[in-house]
Amino acid sequence: MGASQNFFELTGSAAVTLTGLLFVVITLGAERSRPGDEALVRTFITPTFIHLSVVLVIALLALSPEGDALIPLYGLLGVVGLAYSLNIARSAARSFGVFSHAWLFHGAIPIASYVSLMSLFAAWGGAMPIRYVDPILRMASAVLLSVGMRNGWAVAVDITRRKSN
Repeated sequence: MGASQNFFELTGSAAVTLTGLLFVVITLGAERSRPGDEALVRTFITPTFIHLSVVLVIALLALSPEGDALIPLYGLLGVVGLAYSLNIARSAARSFGVFSHAWLFHGAIPIASYVSLMSLFAAWGGAMPIRYVDPILRMASAVLLSVGMRNGWAVAVDITRRKSN
């Protein structure tokens, strides 16, 4: 697993670090909250936390000694993440319109990542060669980590642009 082990160690560490930084930004921006921010938190901040958490879970599972026995868990992560992301995509589309940056990075891209994780049920069932599991996991992790970085940055920029109450 050599190179993949390094990849999952790096992505897992990056996800934890970005999650911590997200907490710092939220804490520092708490004094700048406005009425109606609860909906924005549900649509933008919570999904970012969820996607980074999924990257960490993928890394932990990929680095565990159980190996291929955990393939169904990746598919289950995909199912749950897809259902959650579809709901977020709907909220983002209502607020900002379909094909906006918000919809793309909070809906469409995560949805594609979770669908790729769901595809791993095929490897578990024998319909997909097992050699595809690792590249799919790496791709989904990299995309969700990138989405988390982009969305975390957008949250930080939005909070810093606000005036204090």
